[in-house]
Amino acid sequence: MQPKDDNSDPEGKVDEEFDNSLDFDQIVDPANWQAPGDYFQTMPAAARAAVTEVVDADEQLRRELRETWFPDLLKSNALLRWEKADPRLIEMIQRKRLFSGQVMAADATLAKYESLSLVGAQIAVSKVNYQHTTGQIVSNIMHWGKEVPRRATAAQIAEALRSRGKELKEKLPNVFLYTLTQYKERQMLLDSPPGTFKLIQGPVFPYEMLAGSGRQFTMLSCLKLLRELIDDGDYATIVSHEADRNVILFGTALDAGEYLVVRTGTDILEEFEAGAHYTTTPIPEYGGKSQKQLIDEFRKQYGPKVVQGVLRAHRMSRPYIFYCNADRLEEAVHTLLADAANTGPRGFPLLIDLADQYCSGAFRAGEYTSHMNAEFARAAGGSGMYQSERSTRD
Repeated sequence: MQPKDDNSDPEGKVDEEFDNSLDFDQIVDPANWQAPGDYFQTMPAAARAAVTEVVDADEQLRRELRETWFPDLLKSNALLRWEKADPRLIEMIQRKRLFSGQVMAADATLAKYESLSLVGAQIAVSKVNYQHTTGQIVSNIMHWGKEVPRRATAAQIAEALRSRGKELKEKLPNVFLYTLTQYKERQMLLDSPPGTFKLIQGPVFPYEMLAGSGRQFTMLSCLKLLRELIDDGDYATIVSHEADRNVILFGTALDAGEYLVVRTGTDILEEFEAGAHYTTTPIPEYGGKSQKQLIDEFRKQYGPKVVQGVLRAHRMSRPYIFYCNADRLEEAVHTLLADAANTGPRGFPLLIDLADQYCSGAFRAGEYTSHMNAEFARAAGGSGMYQSERSTRD
């Protein structure tokens, strides 16, 4: 995304240099470790000096990006847009859409449980708006024995010991569980009344929904739902955790209310596909199509409809990556900024925070774990054999 010249940094060079500067033997050398008393005498001043240097360097980087690089990148089409939001449009969206309940956000919580003989997960999804219209759904997925599948017979356990390394399968795959949460969040929002604008936390193309989840064959269903979301168009997604370091660094150069459009969905899907291991083998569950065929068709049809950008809502907030439909860019950005204005210096849409709090408050992971532990203790006559060491310590 940078113009190529003698001063440009090859992709990943900064990270590579940082990795190369780490010397394990030097770090573990006892001479480089201090007693707590000595450490706390020198640490505050050293930390202040380092932080000050970083902030000063970042401010210089910010000026260079705004004054030189952004204009050059726009001319070369390496950046698609650099715009300032319209405060009047933000205020109108707040009055006519946000506070009238026409914008909804959803969030999910996932609580997992693992014992010696059972694995399970509680998945809950909540959606909220500013007119006190809410919805919640929850499911408890529990499996034991061969349903996961697990090798639960004495003969199979003995064989696993003989094989010295072939472990018993005893977990619900994380990718499968996160695919479920991502899917249900989006499905629940799509069930909203027509014209409802949807705020979603995370990328528009979640890794879990594109990966396929192995033997669960989730890819076709997930791509179908993503098509529905993109065809609907009334959505914007925003990423709360740093997902693309280069894009976030660009975002630090933005003033409050500014946004960049960095690339299209086609670029994102091509990059994902290059690092994925999609098979070319026809799969009956996918109508005889391979994973490669499914993702290629999706990329060609829906990649051009999506854009990725970065915005900054408040002069004291960090930048956030967002995704939306290319033909709904201004509406999506201004809706995100309109709701982010409700969190002040945090600069993140409040409805997503509310959905998270509503869901995690009603379906606490600790309460689910405690309930399952209590059931095992009851069934096992008070034994803690089925619980983790950590839960017995608590």
